[in-house]
Amino acid sequence: MSSDTVASDGERPLASPGPILVVAGIGLLCVVGLVLSLFRDPGLPAHVQESYMRVAGSLVTTDYPVRNTLGLAATLSQAPPGSVRVPALDSQGYELDGGTHVTLGGAPAALAIYHNTLRDLVVWHGVTASIDELPPAPDLRAVGGRRYYVHYKASTTIVFWQEGPILMSITAALPAEQVMVIAIAASSARP
Repeated sequence: MSSDTVASDGERPLASPGPILVVAGIGLLCVVGLVLSLFRDPGLPAHVQESYMRVAGSLVTTDYPVRNTLGLAATLSQAPPGSVRVPALDSQGYELDGGTHVTLGGAPAALAIYHNTLRDLVVWHGVTASIDELPPAPDLRAVGGRRYYVHYKASTTIVFWQEGPILMSITAALPAEQVMVIAIAASSARP
C-alpha cells in the first residue's frame, strides 16, 4: 500500500474543506435563486399565452356571444380595462364568436375569440398597459408607421401593438408570418 492512500497511523486522511464549502455555497445560491424565481412575474406575454391556452382548452368561453365587433366593444367597454376597440377580422376569414373579461397578471383585460372555417383559433386581448412593460421582443417589426412586438411562446405567436392606453395583442397557434398578417389587419381594420 502506498502512503498516499493510508495515513501512517492507519486512519484515512481528511478531505480539504475548501472545495466542499464552495460546492455547498453554489448549491445554496441555486436554491435561493429558484425560490426567488417562484415569486417573479413571468411578464405579459406569458399571461397572454396562458389566457390563450385557457380559451383553447375551453376553460374560458364567451360570456358575451355578440358576433359583431361594435356590439362586443360596447359591451366589453362597460368594465375595466375601459374603452376598447374589438378588431374586425372578416377580411382574414375569421368570424367573431364573442368575448369576455379576463385578468392578465392581475390586470383586467378584454378578450375576443375568433375562428375561421378550418376552426383555427385566434384570440385578441386588450389591456391597459404600455409596450414598455413588455420584456424585450425577439422580433420587432415596423409596418405602416406602427411597431409590432412579436413574442413566441411554445407553439403560439403573440403580436402586440399599442392603441392609446390599450396594449392589444393577437395570439394564434399558426405560422408566425400568418399571425403577423392577422395582427396587421386587426390593427388597421375598423368595424
